[in-house]
Amino acid sequence: MSQTVPMAMLACAGVALLAASPAFSHAVCGGRIFPVTLTLDDPGVSDEATLPQVVYQRGGADGGPGPTHDTSVQFEYDKRITEDTAIIFNDDTNINQTNDAKTETGWDDLTVTGKYATCISVDSEFIFGVGVIREFGRTGTSHIDSDEFGNTAPTLYFGKGLTELPVPVLRPLGITGEVSYAMADKGFKEVQVADPASGVVSTQANNGNPNQWIGGLSLQYSIPYLQSQVKNYGLPDFVGHLIPLVEVTWTSPTTSPGNSPTTWTVAPGVIYLGDWFQVGLEALVPANKAAGTNVGVIAQFHIFLDDLLPNTLGAPLVRF
Repeated sequence: MSQTVPMAMLACAGVALLAASPAFSHAVCGGRIFPVTLTLDDPGVSDEATLPQVVYQRGGADGGPGPTHDTSVQFEYDKRITEDTAIIFNDDTNINQTNDAKTETGWDDLTVTGKYATCISVDSEFIFGVGVIREFGRTGTSHIDSDEFGNTAPTLYFGKGLTELPVPVLRPLGITGEVSYAMADKGFKEVQVADPASGVVSTQANNGNPNQWIGGLSLQYSIPYLQSQVKNYGLPDFVGHLIPLVEVTWTSPTTSPGNSPTTWTVAPGVIYLGDWFQVGLEALVPANKAAGTNVGVIAQFHIFLDDLLPNTLGAPLVRF
């Protein structure tokens, strides 16, 4: 899931026609389970739902009436079309509060993703996916975070377990990644405008957006994998369900000048992986000034419907 990065759309027919191959629910490949990461999407497809994911970030005053407190309550629903393809819906409601000012609330734009993913190699624990993300402009609340124009983003996903490492205790390490190229419906432009009365020339921007590279990487250490695939150390049951990880996400405009600077965020945290659910908690640490100056927090509760309700809501629509 991603989030904190734009999500969205299906090239429905094209994705569904991709060749089917052995698939695994919620990004399982061989003995490896790749969990649902909090700031970027995992490399698998599944019937699942995020109910919810909450992001809190504090901003500086910036010369205004006071510091800002921004909370985003995010929701996601993933529905498999076939074993290897899915359509994903994302939306979130925002609560923006500034000290000594009225709190503003509203919905972000709806995003829909069409995604194909499969386990390429069980032995090397390599999973790969492709997708098309679509953000629909004007579907949210205009005075919060809704954009007038949307964007379309072809996307690649991957996951790799480091099972080949010569030191057994390091083999639970795994990496996942996501990279998108978001193409705006209306590009960002600056034009020189002369005031008819004074003749003074000023630079003004339209209401478009730049094209952007959006991506992320995660490094994970799976204690469930350590216990089941390397050696059972007899750890307490709670510890045996934990996956410590760190995620790094970035956005970067492809044109200059632009109205969106390059941002980097680092998110260390931990995921508890249950039989049909997971709970995650991470800090959001700005890695450059454009990403902010205060540490935020992100928390997630996620349900695997293919484990909880395998014969109804958790089953793909089409089976070959």
